[in-house]
Amino acid sequence: MKKVLLLVSTAALALAAAQVAGADSSYTDPAGDAGTAPDITAVTATNDAAGSLTFTVRTNQPALSADAILDIAFDTDQNPQTGASGVEFVFLISSSGWEFLRWDGSTFVAAGAPSANGSYANGLATFKVSKADLGGVEKFTFWTDAFQFDANRNIVAEDTAPNGTDAYVYAHSKPLTLRASTAKSTPAKPVAGKAFTVGTRVTRGDNGAALASGSVTCTVRVGTAPLRATGRVSNGVAVCAMKLPKTAKGKLVRVTVKVTFQGVSTTSAYSARVK
Repeated sequence: MKKVLLLVSTAALALAAAQVAGADSSYTDPAGDAGTAPDITAVTATNDAAGSLTFTVRTNQPALSADAILDIAFDTDQNPQTGASGVEFVFLISSSGWEFLRWDGSTFVAAGAPSANGSYANGLATFKVSKADLGGVEKFTFWTDAFQFDANRNIVAEDTAPNGTDAYVYAHSKPLTLRASTAKSTPAKPVAGKAFTVGTRVTRGDNGAALASGSVTCTVRVGTAPLRATGRVSNGVAVCAMKLPKTAKGKLVRVTVKVTFQGVSTTSAYSARVK
């Protein structure tokens, strides 16, 4: 993939002029190939359960030198024909601060990403942004650049990682899991001869979203006798609905709600004495 150094350096000039205050992967890059620019030697990309991405870029400069820029360029749709020669977002750090920019079709502008944050200390640049502020993508390509400018804002030295025209590919793929909350009932106490429901809120562990669909198996016993119930998923809540018999008064009702989606299941149990 062609590096867009001119586009990135143009964005870097905007940062310098503005004086802005400010599946995990690890990669290495050869040392000694940067000239007077920050020499990139290692890059990491990590992702937490909330979808927050953290990138670190290690260089040979304990403090980022004046007129130097580090950046990460993102091709979020992995299409070199879109964005600015493939780049939809650029994250920049200089000695004066950081900027997170997006391509608006003609130039890079402030992305307005609440999650974005950048820092540089002890030779390590840290870029933080959520997947949501990168368009919610699970897979993208990216690379890092280091530039050194002269007094006329011309690039006099540079380093890229990976070397050449390649890019890193980041793909986050967590296995599907389901999480069920503590089961709750409506009404709060079961009453003999009345309608009764037990529900549990179900979320997906892979992306944190409420479960939109799935099958529900209801196992109900009143005392020792089984009771038929109807299960469904609605608005992220799995519900078992039933009518308690008039003879249930004083007996223990036990309900197990089992939710299954794409072969993955979770359960939540409930029990109470019938009034």
